[in-house]
Amino acid sequence: MTDIFIAPIKNRHKNRHPIEESHMHILSSFSRNPHGLTFQAQKKDESIILFLRPHYLTNLPWVLLGIFLFFFPLIITQILPMLGIDFFSSNIVAHFITTYAVFYYLIVFSYILINFLTWFYNIFIVTADRIIDIRYSDIVIHNVSETNLHHIEDVRYSQSGVIPTLFNYGNLYAQTAGTTENFEARSIPKPKEATDVIASLIGDE
Repeated sequence: MTDIFIAPIKNRHKNRHPIEESHMHILSSFSRNPHGLTFQAQKKDESIILFLRPHYLTNLPWVLLGIFLFFFPLIITQILPMLGIDFFSSNIVAHFITTYAVFYYLIVFSYILINFLTWFYNIFIVTADRIIDIRYSDIVIHNVSETNLHHIEDVRYSQSGVIPTLFNYGNLYAQTAGTTENFEARSIPKPKEATDVIASLIGDE
């Protein structure tokens, strides 16, 4: 699992592109020149310009489903008697009701945890020298891709739909030269601002 650290740093890295430092907390989705942020593969004197992860709103579907699944057994216990179904009168069901409940809520908790970790660890970092794209999947799988800024030929963004436009999030695309892998940051906040920052970095290369 890729390590992201947010802690005070005594010696700040050199920054070729001075930007006012911004405070970020552990759940930040967008931060320019974040103060006190380091990552595992960071090089010496490598300054972080942008830290991005999907917008908070992208979590809404699984959060709502998780809440529904949490209260689903309680809803069922209220509805079944109204329909004349005495499901819990069975000796087998009554005897193992605690086991069923524990097993069910472990599945619900696993669903919520996996979705949270997927959001939390899918991050896009732009430094003064390169772009790092970290993709997290399931519990133990993560992919890290990176490219130097001088390999970036074009950077653009897109916002499609009323909700992304209203809440100002969208996709950022960084096109690289030749057969090098293209980079994409999906559903990030302030995609225009992020695009402008990367474009300015490319222009200074």
